[in-house]
Amino acid sequence: MPSPLADRGWLLFVAALGALAHGCDEGRAEPAAPGAPSEVEVAAVEVGAREVAPPAVAAEPRESPARDVVPAQHELPATRTCPEGTALLEGGALTTLERGPAVRIEPFCLDLDEVSVAEFRACVRDGRCDRACAPGARCPEVPARTDWRIPGEDDVVSRFCNGGREGADEHPVNCVSFEEAIGYCAAQGKRLPTGDEWEWASRSALSRRASPWGTAVATDEICWGKPHKRAGTCARGAHPKDLTAQNVRAMGGGLSEWVSAPARARSGKAAASGARWAYGASWYAIDDGYARAALGGVQMPARRAETVGFRCAL
Repeated sequence: MPSPLADRGWLLFVAALGALAHGCDEGRAEPAAPGAPSEVEVAAVEVGAREVAPPAVAAEPRESPARDVVPAQHELPATRTCPEGTALLEGGALTTLERGPAVRIEPFCLDLDEVSVAEFRACVRDGRCDRACAPGARCPEVPARTDWRIPGEDDVVSRFCNGGREGADEHPVNCVSFEEAIGYCAAQGKRLPTGDEWEWASRSALSRRASPWGTAVATDEICWGKPHKRAGTCARGAHPKDLTAQNVRAMGGGLSEWVSAPARARSGKAAASGARWAYGASWYAIDDGYARAALGGVQMPARRAETVGFRCAL
């Protein structure tokens, strides 16, 4: 009988093919593999894929030119500022590869860092954020279990959840649900960024960088699975070169991040599915297309994943 990892690898392989095809032609229905879960459950997930090589389809955008960015047509007010710990992203028009027309981006503020374990715990202790389950001896303040909905898989990968690790306070929080991320941001008077805003920020907005860290190829500049595999997340600030022109950190690696749906997914089949979206590469990723945000976001089948965290915007 196949192992849970093998089952999950097949699920993610089918998911990647379906999601990439969906990004090129939202109106085309993709046939499901026999016995496969629904589209939401088999959505593309390179960000959390384990024990399966990235499909050839996902590698194609590596040779594509960087996205064209159209400058904003107006000057920002000189008095516009963002709260401490956030960066101001000027507005403009983001044109993505093979994924629809240009998307207008309004000026917004974005957290400089991914939310840490310590910050999430403080929100729970202050009563502004809910625990993952009813309070009790077996309900941690910070989530410590994944939720892949694959028998046996969560027992294998939950060890990567920072909520269950000693000394991980300065690591980004992972294994949080999309709903918990929304709740945390709301408690701070903020929200999740949209997928388009996240991609815009990863390109340094009007600075038009080829990647968050500034070059087309990454080695040790970011926290990801190349040139060597990692045993989990990296502490915040461990990769100072992974920095946008606006000083937003860890958009190249670290954790993939929950976002609200990008514009291309707010109508039709994608919107009806209720899919959850994540953008960027994680500590486990090995495909530079995701690290550079060249492949855009993916629909996440897991409710909680060891490779997904978040940051807030306003």
